[in-house]
Formats: sequence, C-alpha cells, structure tokens
Amino acid sequence: MKLLPPELGEMIASSDLNERARRAMLLNDDVEGRSFEHDELTDAAGDRLDFACCRFVRCHIEPDGIKWISFKDCVFENCDLSGAMLRKASFLRVEFRDCRMVGGDFSETSMQSVLFQASQMKYANFSRAKMNCVRFEECVMDNAAFYECKNKAVAFAGGSLVEAELGGMPLKDLDLRSTDIRGIRVVGGELRGAIVSPVQAMELARILGVVIRE
Repeated sequence: MKLLPPELGEMIASSDLNERARRAMLLNDDVEGRSFEHDELTDAAGDRLDFACCRFVRCHIEPDGIKWISFKDCVFENCDLSGAMLRKASFLRVEFRDCRMVGGDFSETSMQSVLFQASQMKYANFSRAKMNCVRFEECVMDNAAFYECKNKAVAFAGGSLVEAELGGMPLKDLDLRSTDIRGIRVVGGELRGAIVSPVQAMELARILGVVIRE
C-alpha cells in the first residue's frame, strides 16, 4: 500500500482559527497554507469549509456547526478532536499524529491516503466511511465502530480494536496479527481472508460460537 504524504509547502504561522474559518466561509474561499498552534475551531458555523496545506499543533478541533468540511494536505499533531462531528467530511493526504479523537464521528467520510498514528480513538465512529489507502499505527480504537465501512487498502499496525464493531466491513487480506482484536463484533463473513495469529483464531472461534475439540 502506497500512502501519499501531505504536500504542505511553505506555511504562514497564524492565529484565531475560528475567525479565519468564518471569513473563508463568508467569502467562499479556502483556508490554505497556514500553521495553527494552541488554537481552536469550535465556534464557526456554515455550509462548507475547505482546508488545504495546513498544520494544526495542539489545537482543539470540534467544528459541529459546519455542515461539510474537507482537509487536503493537512497534518494534525497532538490535537484534540474528541467528540468532533465530522460526518461526511473529506480527507485527502492527511496525517493525525498523537491526537485524541475519543468519540469522534467520522461516519460516511471519504478518506484517501490518511495516516492515524499513536492516537486515542476509543468509541470513534467510522461507520460507512470510504477508505482508500488508510493506515492505523499503534492507535487505541477500543469500542470503535467500523460498521459497513468500505475499505480499499487499509492497514492496522499494532494498537487495539478491543470490542470494536466490524460488522459488514470486509477484512479480506487485512493483517491483524499485531493488533489486539479481543471481543470484536462481527457477523462472520467479514473475516473471510483476514490474516490472524493462531491465538487470535481461537478467540475468533469463541466469538463465532465455534467449539474446538481435540
């Protein structure tokens, strides 16, 4: 899987993320080429907002008043997106590093070349998301929902999916051996072609009600 990194280019250090977002939506413009630190996007409302070539460091992102939002060539570092309502958002060449995303709503989003690294993502919702070249590295995704997620070239490396909802998400060719998948919720057919360890196979058999005897 080839994950394309964000194309950031030169950026201008900026402040007052909320005000810049409001201005962009008013002028039907993008927020582009900006670097925000210790800022927040929590008090802006509108129909559409586009970010391009931006970096967010230790920012609080919770754009609940924006109907549709997109991020292209963006990086989030040590940001808090817990509870953020990002349903149907678009992410292209985006990286999330050491972020807190507990309970974030990413349902029905479109993701292409997206990296989630060392992030806290318990109870996050990715239901019916469309993922193409998406990688989760050492992320805690316990009780997260991937219900009917449409995945193409998705990878899990380390981390945990304890009691996560994977019903309706095809797991064919996904290597889950390094990820804790205890108690995952599946119907059964999703597991066809998944790569698991012998210990994980025993756990999955128990979940599916299979009785193993010598």
